[in-house]
Amino acid sequence: MNALDPEGDATMREASSKLYMEIAEEIRRQIEEGAFRPGDRLPTLRELADRFGVSRATVREALSALRGQGLVEFRHGMGTYVRAASVEMWMQPLDAAILLSYDNVRDLVELQTAVLAQIAYRAAAQRMESDYSVLSHALFELEASPRRGEHRIASELKFFSVLAELAGNRLLENALRVLQEALRSSLRLLNPKLDLGVQACRRVYNAVQTGRPADARDAVYAYGEAILRAVAEKKGRGQSAMM
Repeated sequence: MNALDPEGDATMREASSKLYMEIAEEIRRQIEEGAFRPGDRLPTLRELADRFGVSRATVREALSALRGQGLVEFRHGMGTYVRAASVEMWMQPLDAAILLSYDNVRDLVELQTAVLAQIAYRAAAQRMESDYSVLSHALFELEASPRRGEHRIASELKFFSVLAELAGNRLLENALRVLQEALRSSLRLLNPKLDLGVQACRRVYNAVQTGRPADARDAVYAYGEAILRAVAEKKGRGQSAMM
């Protein structure tokens, strides 16, 4: 039986601690398909609870998850409203979004990869020898950092920030700043596979140093594919836990 079937047994379906995520996913799908538009008021807690055959507490959890994604907002005494799309949605950490909308997470990772790939390409095309020492130092710090944890992630972000400066494009630098927190969450998904990031950065560095823009870009795209595989694996584990 579909967990969202309102005619099912609510008690049995609520036995799953992840049920609210399924409800959040369904509401999100309706928003994306235009059933609810920016500025629209969602049905009340009672109406949604009746529609999905669950308790109001479960619906409240689902709406809180959607608010965390920047899709809805709570207005005191008025209800829950669909928010207009904004850059804030792209700055949300990915961790909580994995089980809610794999397609949107995938799109965000692809956006990150495209920005980083263009940064790497332009940095390699510049061939500014005076700046190699800065990038070399950033790579050294990354390789010397602990194999796991936030310090390695911070070192990798620093490497890409230096790379963005070498690219000489202010818009790309700003785009990386906007995406930085989401990128940080993407890198967390690779734990304990953070050596992949070191390998990718080393490939990018070698390509930049020798003036091979296409190779620098391809190294980033290959890394992006590794992150997408990690996202898919996490999504799969989450779905298994809900069964």
